[in-house]
Amino acid sequence: MKKVENIVIDTTYVNKSIGRELRVIIQALPFILPGFILVCVFVLYPMIKNIQISLSDYKIVEGTMDFVGFKNYKELFSEPQGRFWYAYRNNVLYALFTTPAILFLGLVCAVMINSLKKGIVFFRTMYYLPVITSWIIVGLVFKYLFNESNRGMVNYLLVDVFHVMPHYISWLKEEWTGNFVIWLLGIWKNIGWAMVIYLAGLQSIPNDLYVAASIEGANEVQKFFKITIPLLKSTTFFLTVQLLIGSFNVFLQVLVLTGGDPMGKTSVLQYLLYDRSFRLFQFGQGAAIGIVTAVSIFVVTVVLNRILKSEQY
Repeated sequence: MKKVENIVIDTTYVNKSIGRELRVIIQALPFILPGFILVCVFVLYPMIKNIQISLSDYKIVEGTMDFVGFKNYKELFSEPQGRFWYAYRNNVLYALFTTPAILFLGLVCAVMINSLKKGIVFFRTMYYLPVITSWIIVGLVFKYLFNESNRGMVNYLLVDVFHVMPHYISWLKEEWTGNFVIWLLGIWKNIGWAMVIYLAGLQSIPNDLYVAASIEGANEVQKFFKITIPLLKSTTFFLTVQLLIGSFNVFLQVLVLTGGDPMGKTSVLQYLLYDRSFRLFQFGQGAAIGIVTAVSIFVVTVVLNRILKSEQY
């Protein structure tokens, strides 16, 4: 026993506690170490390397990396064509247009399927098929559907069959029609995923609540807005976060459908990253785009988490 400034410390007990904690750590180390090594190799190291490249003039052929500071960021933000800002704008618009539509349609499909007596597995599978279908395949299908001539089904139906439009539209060659097709593909592809998540949430709601509401005289619409929607709030928040994060990872549909045309006005951040890094070999700017994307996703996640916490309290 030692007395230090009127405080009695049992050194034997402290030493035993430290020894016990060390033994626990040593016992857990074989289980933690493999995962920690993988995280370091495939997450932390690439992240640090990407930041380093974004601050350098990296020449992959020569293997040189000259530090240039924030030059890549300045050139990216101030380029005359404004392609970065078009790409960033398109990512934001993609999130704003597709996220509410996917949430709404996914919820509607989940409610309809959940109310069925038979065939739930069949319809759930049919709605989920687009989710597991390759982006390349469905992208090529949409590219055929929105072909600029009468070979495209949409133009053929609107002009030749229903006579809604006087002439064919170059859907994938114009700025806003090209973005519209990209959004439409994103919505169609992800409805089934949102439906499955909502379906799991619906099946977790106790049926007693609906029975009690019926006894009180509530109709189906009142049950939906007073019971279903509030109890699915956490599910909706999860889907919203995932969809908003996913909106900054849009790439394949742009690659297949428009290639960023016209003049980069249908491009998105990930396509611009691919274009700068693997077509123009401007790896510094490509890495800078990756950093901006990561920061944007981080900010969106933090803001949504704060909103959720404020609603809980």
